[in-house]
Amino acid sequence: MSELDDHQLLAEFARKNSEAAFAALVQRHVNLVYSVALRSVGNVHAAEEITQAVFIILARKAKSFSRKTILSGWLYQTTQLTAANFLRGEIRRQKREQEAYMQSALNEPDANIWPQIAPLLDDALAKLGERDRNAIVLRFFENKNLRDVGAALGASEDAAKMRVNRALEKLRKIFSKRGVALSAVAIAGAVAANSVQAAPEALAVTVTAAAAKGAAVSGSTLTLIKGA
Repeated sequence: MSELDDHQLLAEFARKNSEAAFAALVQRHVNLVYSVALRSVGNVHAAEEITQAVFIILARKAKSFSRKTILSGWLYQTTQLTAANFLRGEIRRQKREQEAYMQSALNEPDANIWPQIAPLLDDALAKLGERDRNAIVLRFFENKNLRDVGAALGASEDAAKMRVNRALEKLRKIFSKRGVALSAVAIAGAVAANSVQAAPEALAVTVTAAAAKGAAVSGSTLTLIKGA
């Protein structure tokens, strides 16, 4: 088989399903494909998987090849495209894992974290810009999902996610300067779990009566609202 050129081998495989012909093609080009894949993804196991995928694609398209097609060039391009697809899949997988980890942290925050950041939280939030602060309040105080956060901010879900992550990173840096070194994920979990506590049951009734119905309030309350 070694005396046949690429197109002859490919034609032999296409006509007769010749394993020997295809094996000769693989032997001839496997180093090229593997090397391109390895440079693209930087991982031996992933490069092997991509190499296998490229030759499977070649086998499936064998009957449609034109003699004008330069096989090595086609293999190079197909390897690049396959590696790019692999990397996109890896990014999606990592994103899912990150989101799952974040959700886990939100659901099961470390009980030791909140006492460290509670005395610092509101001062730290005051140092954020309004949109960053609103993003934190919507996401973790009101427990809104990222789509709803984006809608409230007039942004897309992805933009809301970036806004929340940036705001968390700013909080992390502020806390770090105050001697509390925590990850952004840990901060998110603690804030989500602890930042809003249940008010006394009767308070809503009292507030409604005072604000909406003009019920009498204490002098200290009048002082607080004076000039507001």
